[in-house]
Amino acid sequence: MTRLWAIGRTTFLQTIRQPIYGVLIVVTFALLVTNLPLSGWTASSDSGASDQKMMESIGLSTLMVTGLLVAAFSAAAALGREIDDKTALTVIAKPVTRATFVLGKFIGVAAAVVLAYYLCGLVFLMTVRHGVMPSVRHPFDWPVIVLGLVALALAVKIALIGNLMFNWTFTSASIWALTALLSVSMAVIAFVGKKWVIVSFGQDISGQLLVAMALMLMAVVVFAAIAVAASTRFGQVMTLLVCFGIFFLGSMYRSFFGPDTENVFIAKVLGAILPNLTAFYMLDAITLNKTIPGAYFFTALGYCVLYSGAVLAVGIGMFQTRPLETQGGSASMPALVGVLAWSGRAGSVACGIAGAVMLSISNYHTPGGLTTSGALLAVAAAGWILWGFFGRGVRWTYWFVLVIDVAGLGICAAVASGVWNPGLIEDVHGLAVRASGAAALLACVFAILILPRTRRHFSSEGLRLSIKSRLRAQA
Repeated sequence: MTRLWAIGRTTFLQTIRQPIYGVLIVVTFALLVTNLPLSGWTASSDSGASDQKMMESIGLSTLMVTGLLVAAFSAAAALGREIDDKTALTVIAKPVTRATFVLGKFIGVAAAVVLAYYLCGLVFLMTVRHGVMPSVRHPFDWPVIVLGLVALALAVKIALIGNLMFNWTFTSASIWALTALLSVSMAVIAFVGKKWVIVSFGQDISGQLLVAMALMLMAVVVFAAIAVAASTRFGQVMTLLVCFGIFFLGSMYRSFFGPDTENVFIAKVLGAILPNLTAFYMLDAITLNKTIPGAYFFTALGYCVLYSGAVLAVGIGMFQTRPLETQGGSASMPALVGVLAWSGRAGSVACGIAGAVMLSISNYHTPGGLTTSGALLAVAAAGWILWGFFGRGVRWTYWFVLVIDVAGLGICAAVASGVWNPGLIEDVHGLAVRASGAAALLACVFAILILPRTRRHFSSEGLRLSIKSRLRAQA
């Protein structure tokens, strides 16, 4: 426990010192304040109440996305960067197990994410207390404006003075100062009304809104666990892509299958693997003024704890076989090559899921449907192997991907310019727009493939060093 606490504490302090950590918090502050004028456009008979609900929904979604970004960037900096810099090898060389190392990193990252969520949550509650102003007749909430700006200005001033006189890290000093000053400001605002009069505590803030914020925090903690687990194998870019991919699938996969979600086997498998993020979204309950039951809250809390533990167990398992030594720049996969490789594997997984879904639905049990599903499964298997070799630097995969990319770029350019029309879509303009988008994407892939670092990764020397590094790691 001593080692676990030491790793978690160090990770937390290192995370809040990162400039990106402070930048994300400040950007979230600006977005939350901007939500006030942007929410005053609902078309309803009771515009004031509907505008306020709209602002609360947008604010909760903003907190969610901010938590996702902070978790991804913090985990990549705390774990992925230490693996690349061989700092993790130094720690694990001591009597520290890999499981303790990963769990300590999660504790530190989760604590930093919770702190960022707390600060952004305070600003969100201030905007809720201020309320949307549907017209100029509605007065400003001067206690919120004055106390909020004073807290922000004092925090920046304290951080600047500490940095100049005591050599404090500006980001961490400003975070600590903001935590104290915003907490005091919110406590005062809870007792002071809009006209600087004493009111009952938290008069304009609903308790159900606080419950909804707590449920959203659980989703953020789940993302922290996912980000730490992904960082055991991937770099910062791929960790961010994995988090956003899981966020999208966990929120939308039920919409993909519709009423067949409970009847399709692959949909049930996805439902068991992916996090059920909709369980933490209380936007509808807030909009419809429905009470969130206490039993539901504790059920969601148990789900958060169990799912986070399962994800961390997977991350620990992946980290057990992760080689911590690199043998030069050619042996390590360039970041953009990794993006292409894992994007290709993601596409292969999508094809495999589509083929499995077709096999699970009886309507596709026809010669044509079985042929299509078999082709999708074959493409998925071949694509997974191809992009695996591509990531390892096998030369023939480079030329194969390059030829396919150039051929696809030429076809898309011909369709976009109107030289050739395959007749797939009747709307010629829509087809040209889609072809232009595909051509731009393929052009980006081509630019990545011709980079010198990419070509060095697929050279004979790079492949030799990669094989040598893997053999030494296995030994």
